[in-house]
Amino acid sequence: MLGPLEVRTAAGAVPIRRGLPRTVLIALLVKPGQVVPSDTLIDVLWSEDLPRNPANALQIQVSYLRKRLAAAEPDGASLLATRRGGYALLVEPGCIDARRFETAVRRFPTVDSLSSAASLASALDDVDAALGLWRGDALEDVAGMDFARGEATRLDELRWAATERRTELLLRAGHHAAAIGDLADLVQRMPLRERFHELLVLALYRSGRQGDALRAYEQARLTLADELGIDPGPALRELERAVLRQDPGLDWTRPESAPAMAPASSAGATGRVPVPVSTLIGRDAELARLDQLLDQHRVLTLTGPAGAGKTRLAIDLSARRAGSVWYVDLSPIDQPSLAAPTVATAAGVSVAPGGDPVEAIASTLAGQHGLLVLDTCEHLVASVARLASAVLHAGPGVRVLATSRRTLGMSGEFAWPVPPLALPDPDATSLDEIMSSAAVALFVERAAAVRPDFEVDSVAARDIGAVCLALDGLPLAIELAAARSDVLSPAAIRARLGDRFGLLVDGGADVAERQQTLRRAIDWSFNLLSPDQRAFFARLGTFAGTFDLEAALSVAGADLGSPLDLLVSLVKQSMVSRAGQDRYRLLDTLRAYALEVLDDLDPDATRDRHAAFYAELAVRGEIGIRGAEQLAWLPSLRSDINNFRAALDWSLATGDLACAARQAAALSWFWTLNGMLTEAIRPLERLLAAEDIPTTTRARCHWGYALLAASLGQLTTARAAGYRAVELGREAGDDAEIAYGLNAVAVSEWALGDHETAERAHRDAIALLEPLGDPWGLAVCKVLLARTLFDRGDTAAAPVAREGVDAARRSGDRHVLGIALTQTAQMAMAEGDHQAALTAANEALALQEAIGYTEGTVSALHVLGQSHQAAGDTAAARDDHLRALRLASRIGHAAASCEAVEDLARVEAEDDPAAARTLLRAARQERDARKLPLRRRDAEELERLDAVLATRQAGPLACRPLSDLVAELTE
Repeated sequence: MLGPLEVRTAAGAVPIRRGLPRTVLIALLVKPGQVVPSDTLIDVLWSEDLPRNPANALQIQVSYLRKRLAAAEPDGASLLATRRGGYALLVEPGCIDARRFETAVRRFPTVDSLSSAASLASALDDVDAALGLWRGDALEDVAGMDFARGEATRLDELRWAATERRTELLLRAGHHAAAIGDLADLVQRMPLRERFHELLVLALYRSGRQGDALRAYEQARLTLADELGIDPGPALRELERAVLRQDPGLDWTRPESAPAMAPASSAGATGRVPVPVSTLIGRDAELARLDQLLDQHRVLTLTGPAGAGKTRLAIDLSARRAGSVWYVDLSPIDQPSLAAPTVATAAGVSVAPGGDPVEAIASTLAGQHGLLVLDTCEHLVASVARLASAVLHAGPGVRVLATSRRTLGMSGEFAWPVPPLALPDPDATSLDEIMSSAAVALFVERAAAVRPDFEVDSVAARDIGAVCLALDGLPLAIELAAARSDVLSPAAIRARLGDRFGLLVDGGADVAERQQTLRRAIDWSFNLLSPDQRAFFARLGTFAGTFDLEAALSVAGADLGSPLDLLVSLVKQSMVSRAGQDRYRLLDTLRAYALEVLDDLDPDATRDRHAAFYAELAVRGEIGIRGAEQLAWLPSLRSDINNFRAALDWSLATGDLACAARQAAALSWFWTLNGMLTEAIRPLERLLAAEDIPTTTRARCHWGYALLAASLGQLTTARAAGYRAVELGREAGDDAEIAYGLNAVAVSEWALGDHETAERAHRDAIALLEPLGDPWGLAVCKVLLARTLFDRGDTAAAPVAREGVDAARRSGDRHVLGIALTQTAQMAMAEGDHQAALTAANEALALQEAIGYTEGTVSALHVLGQSHQAAGDTAAARDDHLRALRLASRIGHAAASCEAVEDLARVEAEDDPAAARTLLRAARQERDARKLPLRRRDAEELERLDAVLATRQAGPLACRPLSDLVAELTE
């Protein structure tokens, strides 16, 4: 793929025809082993210029490819597999030059870690071998096609990164003259890549050509000014100053002469605390708290994920402490045996030949007062813990401050997780609200450093706030994002966060290499994990949002060790965060990284396990939210909403409609209780036509869809779906499904005004449910039957309503009980017992609010407002109806919105007849447009009210759309 497409076997090349066949093959090669949906491939091949039968045309191309592969190898055709909804090319990533190249680049060692001529030569050979895989442009056969553009750009960036590494290795090895020729060409080909300019300046200077080095800098400055209108970055400007003063730090030293224990340039070699060149933002409270903790505990470890700001906090905290401070950066050390010698050097401790450096350090510091700062310890935990313990036992005046992705695990240690920077409220819109966030303040300051004219208005502030939220308030990620402000607006940065690892790559040259890009920062942590930990971490990326232990165990897979132990270890190493009681999450940035790793493991199988778990959870949850455990189940299901979405999307995308239907049907009642009507109905719409799923499940999909559609005002559609659910229930011989289908029919017929049919359907459903002993189904049907009878003016309504209340209490479903009490309040109000109506309506409202059921809350407010008005409390009635209108509008409940507007018209009738008539007219027009009938008694009452108002209003009647009035009333 790194050039014109070539397919080879051991026997030689496999010719693949140019055009459509190569395009299909490359589209599959971009995602080896993954299912590429047929719709995606069709779009890639033909876009909007579709053939008459796109699916058949795609199959022809696939058939051709299989024939070519089969001719090359006996089992070649099996490499191109048909999967649910698409195709997958079953080749190992190691068989693809692009993947081999990418793997090689990621395994390149850092230049500073190579301390001998032999290691440098070996590293150069590896880089040359990787670059030798290129034969032309990446994905050359599909250049310019939308699907390939991102992958080609990513591979090109890796190519330039490898080329950059090669020149760095040449300079480190002393081959300055050889590097000059390559770099002179590179700065012509990539004139905006500042690192190549830096290396050229350095190579010229080390070759004794100071004047040429300064001219090379000037050429870089002119190029950047002409092309982008910007000045060189801090690293290139500092390099020019160093060349002018002939800084000895620019001189080359032979690799063999570098100290064995640490690079000569590391802060650990001197023990001096690094002096920050920028202000610390948003950490005043944390510093004050840490100062107290360090007074109370002799060893304090700052823990947290990559980029959390552990090192910076430790530096600023140590500056606040009295006494001596010995600072040691342990990040360059890759051997535990070198930790103590490095600390000894930093602390100025002499170690006798053959002596134990730990004992020497402990003995030397025993009589001193000060703070030993051990920065970046996660890869040396055991040796650092032994050293710190020895120092603390020997010297009562010494305290230890460590930074580590995981705790040191030593006695007396106080581990303090470094929190993210304070984030803005996701719903904040005002400039002041957003700018008060520490995360936003950091972004703005760092952006102003690279773009002096950087200004923030309310629009830019919202974009910056969204960037900070997406980056979880991690200081490193925010600083890297802000560094892009020299060429990108906040909106452009926000839009490109989908490729955050490609975007956030411009860390300062004066910081550790692992902190210069977001990917390197996480690579550092990821590479310290065991193989099982890496695989489990990658699979946890499947979760969208938080997850619990049971869910984590479900996606772990059978090929790993104890998933519980793995989860505990990942939490301890700050790769997984706690998210409340017994729940966990991956920060968004870590999740993006995990998903990249998962792509090279078993993404399809992991997502299948994820979808199966959440389908089963939905089934259990459906039962849970209907009974006494409702208050426990509802928040549990709500915390997994994003996982339900992801699981359902995956099942639909892969064609596993049985799993999708099982989950969607089970969740229909939960979605209703959660007020997510529009979102819930979409997958059910797609599943109604599916026939290759169990009949019982199809029936459940239909009656779930019917109830949602009725709530959204799609009454005729809801009625048809309810009748179809009844048919499917009878086909399956399942009385419960027939009954639930009849209940859905009754709801839609009632809403359409056919109360006789609704009554029959409810009574038939009750007759089927009574032998089954289904307390919830009986409660629902009896409560809704009482509503139908009441609306008909039937005297049987009151006893049926009492039965409904008793059945609802037995079922334990607060929602159904709330509906029953709403009916009780309406009946009491009709009888003139306002106090009884208020009591029942208030209890109904409390029940619906307790479970967070928006539609039920709206219904209770409707009755409560009418009760308040009947009792003479007009102000309370207005507040009730306005609140009902806000909630109904938020969930898109058309009928409830009309009802709330009609209620407000009743309230305004006395004081403002014109406004009341305008409200009535808007509600009537909306009902006519959506075919939303009124209850008979309501219709008669509102007609009488309108007639009375018409006699009192002077001037023409204002006609305004309901949507405009709702927006105005709910401001």
